[in-house]
Amino acid sequence: MKKGLNTIDLFSGAGGLSCGFEQAGFNILLGTDNNKTALETFKLNHPDSKILLGDISEISTKDILKTIDHQKIDVIIGGPPCQGFSLAGDRDPKDPRNSLFKEYLRIVKEIKPKVFIMENVRGILSMKNDSGQKVIDIILGEFKKLSDYNVEIFQVNSADYGVPQRRKRMFLIGISKGHKFQFPHPTHSETGFSPDGKKIKKWIGVKNILKTKSQIDKKYFYSKKLISGFLRREKENSKKGIGFGWQFLREDYPSFTISARYYKDGAEALIRYNNTYKEGSIRKLTWQECALIQSFPKNFIFSGNERDIYNQIGNAVPPKMAKIIALSLQAVL
Repeated sequence: MKKGLNTIDLFSGAGGLSCGFEQAGFNILLGTDNNKTALETFKLNHPDSKILLGDISEISTKDILKTIDHQKIDVIIGGPPCQGFSLAGDRDPKDPRNSLFKEYLRIVKEIKPKVFIMENVRGILSMKNDSGQKVIDIILGEFKKLSDYNVEIFQVNSADYGVPQRRKRMFLIGISKGHKFQFPHPTHSETGFSPDGKKIKKWIGVKNILKTKSQIDKKYFYSKKLISGFLRREKENSKKGIGFGWQFLREDYPSFTISARYYKDGAEALIRYNNTYKEGSIRKLTWQECALIQSFPKNFIFSGNERDIYNQIGNAVPPKMAKIIALSLQAVL
């Protein structure tokens, strides 16, 4: 058996969290997901790990322990699907995906790891249920019933930790009592200074990630029709005060958030070569560029078609962010 803290990844997807934790020296025993293609990606990059494909509500602790040959589990990580909580989505309080944290909680209760980490979009912090209760208060209340743990919520922007992407997320971390965990301090900032005035690194831009225009296949460029449609919708949405519209990257700045819907039109993070709206002047990012913006290693292997890959990348936790959290946990465990 490998050295390191034994870890299982629930709702693993492609394995962004696992990738970062493995880089920090954690032993990834298992990944679970109901997306076959994403789990294939996980397995390609964690060949020594086991996988469980299926609905989490139908996966028992016995199934998990049997699959990993009853090895001890020190850490549970995972990000229950967040579309129901997302600011970019409809934020439907009745969305069944909003209750998947309960399955995560069930497994934590039964396995009793030293640490558990649950990641989600920051929109969860403001969402309310049908009764007007804050969803996060409900979730936090349930986790705080676990008397053996200290549970805290941390809000982060991945750009503050060296990821070339402004990705705001929430981490709920529970650590067994007797251990004191402090979330790692930002290593980067927009100004190059920390909130207390100390000099740190500036945010990392996308300049060294982007391919040159001549390297990009024509299929990634917006057509005249698509450009016209966006200009029309931008005007309409501006009047209504809704929607993100389209957003253009600056080379010296981190990317906007890469979402799971990026494959549709890439509107949230586009490259614009000049100030015109002519055909050939605007393109979306290739999936390879998106993967690097998410801080996946260059040798990370993805399974599936292009749409599958964009989806896996957009749903992932940036491995670099995951590694920094993992190293901080390792220091106290």
